[in-house]
Amino acid sequence: MRFASKVWRHVPAGAQVLHVGFILRAGGRWNRRGRYGALYTALKPQGALAEYRKYYRQRGMANRPKSPRDLVSVEVDLDPVVDLTDPGNGIVDPKASFLTGDTPQDYDKCQALADDVRAAGYVGLIAPSAAAPGEKNLMIYIDGPAQQIALDDGGDRIPIK
Repeated sequence: MRFASKVWRHVPAGAQVLHVGFILRAGGRWNRRGRYGALYTALKPQGALAEYRKYYRQRGMANRPKSPRDLVSVEVDLDPVVDLTDPGNGIVDPKASFLTGDTPQDYDKCQALADDVRAAGYVGLIAPSAAAPGEKNLMIYIDGPAQQIALDDGGDRIPIK
């Protein structure tokens, strides 16, 4: 399916909205460190804020990081994208616990699924948020064919307090 919408992410205060240097070095639930990056976004601002809070809570910074962050928007137009929250996705049950679990085994399963999705030609993946039940995240594999990926600054920048 094609996905075109505004999505949200958090970045260091004042940083470029689409700076991707870090994502190419970092590993996560939906990408493998050193093999491929993913731009992690949320479909709604509250989803991005929940992800921000979970990220820093897991690193022992319960309140906020040492440096300020901004909530920013990104305009995306991607094709094709697989929606793992759709019961008819044909790939995985959207209620599968590993999609939002935080064990190493859960991450292994998500990364294996991401490998398969990328191999099938998808440039994006929608998954349930592990930080906020009911929210959805969009992961963008920026190494896909250029004609299938359009990203622009969404024009929003809100300091996170």
